[in-house]
Amino acid sequence: MKRTVALLVLSSLILASCRPTPTPKPSDPGGVAPAAPVVGQSVELQAIPGTAESAAKQLIALTDPNNPDMDPDLKALLGVFSGTSPTALNLRSLGSFGQGLAQGFGGKGKMTVQALTTIQYALPTGTFTYPRTGGRTYSAQPADGYVIISEADNARVEFNWKVGGAATVWVNNGYQYNYATNQYQQVQREVPTNARGSLTAAGKTVAGLTFTMTPGDCLNSAGPTALALSAWAGRANNAPAKVDLNYAWTERDISLSGSALYSTKSQKASADLKLNVTGTTSDRCGTALSFTPTRADLTGTLDVPSHRTELAVYLRDLGNLEFSEKAMTVADPFAKVSGTVNGSLKFNGASVITASGPLADGTDMDLIPGDQVKVQYVKSGALIKTDVAGAMHDLGILFGAGVN
Repeated sequence: MKRTVALLVLSSLILASCRPTPTPKPSDPGGVAPAAPVVGQSVELQAIPGTAESAAKQLIALTDPNNPDMDPDLKALLGVFSGTSPTALNLRSLGSFGQGLAQGFGGKGKMTVQALTTIQYALPTGTFTYPRTGGRTYSAQPADGYVIISEADNARVEFNWKVGGAATVWVNNGYQYNYATNQYQQVQREVPTNARGSLTAAGKTVAGLTFTMTPGDCLNSAGPTALALSAWAGRANNAPAKVDLNYAWTERDISLSGSALYSTKSQKASADLKLNVTGTTSDRCGTALSFTPTRADLTGTLDVPSHRTELAVYLRDLGNLEFSEKAMTVADPFAKVSGTVNGSLKFNGASVITASGPLADGTDMDLIPGDQVKVQYVKSGALIKTDVAGAMHDLGILFGAGVN
């Protein structure tokens, strides 16, 4: 009998040792109040402007074209952008195009339609060639792309607006006054849904760009369903300059993330931002569009040599909050908001400011939420504990926007 019991115990121990250890569920950072700043170990509030200025100077020095530490591939690329060559001039023109794309998903193109109510600008197409002997020639091909060739620069700029045969769409881009008809007309610009671009110099691709967009059913009223942009410069592998952007609006989430990297031969600067808002979207393509958030996560870092800044803000259990034309036009639209916030700002690992507590309005009479949030920071050698209004007052004075 004893032998049987011993065997049973031994078998149980062996089976227990073979059973996989359950992975603990990660805790929600939004449910944890950040540690309060500590006097003598935190960045004092009055040091923020000087710290920001120091970081800006460091970044300017890092990206200065005359910086001897600049990446050689990036320096060569900047040479293509400078001067008055056809390539440089057209690249700057395309820079304006890109700015227009960012502002209204459009840019300067050839006007193809001018009706009584709408002016449409199409994406530029065809090939412009600038011979060494001067002048320029134009070819209508490609019909789905735009090419600039500079023989003197040995450079080629190429855009494919319809990668894989993807369609383009028209986006409303404000209004333009027509003196002939004495009226304002709707402006629309053609936008790609899958595009690719490149810059080649001396037979080597020195910059590239990809752009994809899911327009959705209500592009002109609520924006695209999803969008992604990626660009690099210098070289494709281990690019010294790189930017990535991603955006999506689903039935339950709105997400935005972006990152940027800049490298010299020996140093780096980078930035990252992530925003995710969970909630409910109603009538996204209709006239009563509304979004009711329930939680939000915002994290970001800016890492410049010797200057690393980290931001984290978490909103949880949000209630009585709606973003819509109707809700935002009432008096005190945030008066009844509920939920909690936990947030922090750090510099080089040291705490700068923290915030934690319920968002609901307290017992005061101003109907503005935030007086129950405990905001803490070090100022003039002392730990300050105040609310959102008190922190905004101190920051206003610090940046010349407040009064004592």
